[in-house]
Amino acid sequence: MEAELTWDEDFKNNASYRLNESLRMIRSCMTRLSEEDVWKKPNPSSNSVGNLILHLCGNISQYVISSLGEKPDLRQRDEEFAISGGMSKTELMGRLEEVLQESGLIISGASEKELLREREVQGFTMSGLGA
Repeated sequence: MEAELTWDEDFKNNASYRLNESLRMIRSCMTRLSEEDVWKKPNPSSNSVGNLILHLCGNISQYVISSLGEKPDLRQRDEEFAISGGMSKTELMGRLEEVLQESGLIISGASEKELLREREVQGFTMSGLGA
C-alpha cells in the first residue's frame, strides 16, 4: 500500500504541475506568433504579449522568488509595461523559463513553516501558500 501524501507534498506536486503545464501552453502560443506580433499592441491602452510575459515574470519573481524564497525584490514593474521591443521570443521565453525553474525549486524546497508563515506582498498579507 502506498503512503499517503502530506498536504505540503500534495501542494508542491500540484504547484510543479501547474508551473510546467502553464509554461507548455505559453510556449505553444508563442510559436504561433511572429517576432513582430510579440510586441504589437492592439491599441495604445493595451499591452503587447511581450509586456505580458515580462509582467508574468515580475509577478512570479515577486510572489515566489522574493517572498517565499526570501530573496531581494528587484522588480521594476513600470519597465515591464514600458518596454516596446528589443527582446526576441526566444529571449522572453528564456526569461520566463528561468523564473519558473527557480520558482519551482523554491516551492519544492519550502518547509511547512515557510508555506504557512504570513508575509506581505504588494500590500497584501498572505501565507507562503497564498504567494
